[in-house]
Amino acid sequence: MTDTISNEAMTNTPVSFEFDRHGGMIRNFTMTSPTGAAIKPLHTAPWALDPVEIFDDISLVEQKLSGDFFCAPFGGGGAEPIHGNTANGHWSPLPPAPDSAPDNAISAAYQLRKKVKGAVVTKQFELHPGDPLLYQRHQFSGGEGHLPVGHHAMICVPGGASLSFSEKQFAATPAQAPEPDASRGTSLLKYPQKIDGPGPLEMQSGERVDFCNYPFAENHEDLVIMAERPSARLGWTAALAQRDGFLFFAIKDATALPETLLWMSNGGRNYAPWLSRHKHVLGIEEVATSCHNNGVFASAVERSPYGLPQGLALSTDRVATINYAFGAIAPPSGWTKISDIQINADHLVLLDVSGDTRSVTFHGAHFGL
Repeated sequence: MTDTISNEAMTNTPVSFEFDRHGGMIRNFTMTSPTGAAIKPLHTAPWALDPVEIFDDISLVEQKLSGDFFCAPFGGGGAEPIHGNTANGHWSPLPPAPDSAPDNAISAAYQLRKKVKGAVVTKQFELHPGDPLLYQRHQFSGGEGHLPVGHHAMICVPGGASLSFSEKQFAATPAQAPEPDASRGTSLLKYPQKIDGPGPLEMQSGERVDFCNYPFAENHEDLVIMAERPSARLGWTAALAQRDGFLFFAIKDATALPETLLWMSNGGRNYAPWLSRHKHVLGIEEVATSCHNNGVFASAVERSPYGLPQGLALSTDRVATINYAFGAIAPPSGWTKISDIQINADHLVLLDVSGDTRSVTFHGAHFGL
């Protein structure tokens, strides 16, 4: 069943989206600007909504690949499907907790039917008047063990996107390419490698490319991981897609999600269901894994040598909370690259490298501001 959630009746910047309870997908996120323009930054795979294309041999999350979804465990592993039951299982609606969405906000809450490592998992959405953002909160009550987690938002930018980020310790590629077998697909970057912050990366050919201008090539499948500084409380990512008509941005609790993983999926997989047709897609995935340390998603070690959590530490007497939000606006004319996002209690200020700014309303209380 799919729920439609909207604040259209309350604000001149209405946001609406669909939530698929079977698999936990957010689809058709739409922000309607004050001029009436419908801004739809999120991606849906070409096979995801086609009833003719059914692939029983892949997980539900890949069958329905759309928009944004929450992963626990991120990457899967063992008996878990890829990205876990949070991205493949059933979510049951819950009544919102009292005072959970103040200030005339729209709120919707769900609980995953299956426990994750013994933890009860709940999901809450909020839309606030005037805000071009969707706020999300995931909570793990109880449980035991160490769990890689993450949000898996995806955009599609055939016209290209300029990428910007909050300050990072470094950028790196994992130990192994996502497509090491040339008969199945193509990866172009060199694996592994590490640089100081976002910048040019080396390709297998020896050429260097700036991954912050995506796509930098055609027909490839590549991954880049960036790590926040241990002192960071909040982090952000922005994708300015002038030709495709949107400026996408995400805000996260950096203490819970200390990595940004870029999944560059641009026609580099030959096998079903990809069939070299999944093009110009960028996964902007805010995660807590061990990718920044040893190139794998899961680790039994809670913190890496860089001082960053490598997942969520579950405990029978603890409620672990992950706060996240993403939004979009129309790209201001002449903007080329975001230089900063200033985050305040009641607004965000987006800055272009030209010095021009845009301010949008923001519910900072979601992040404890």
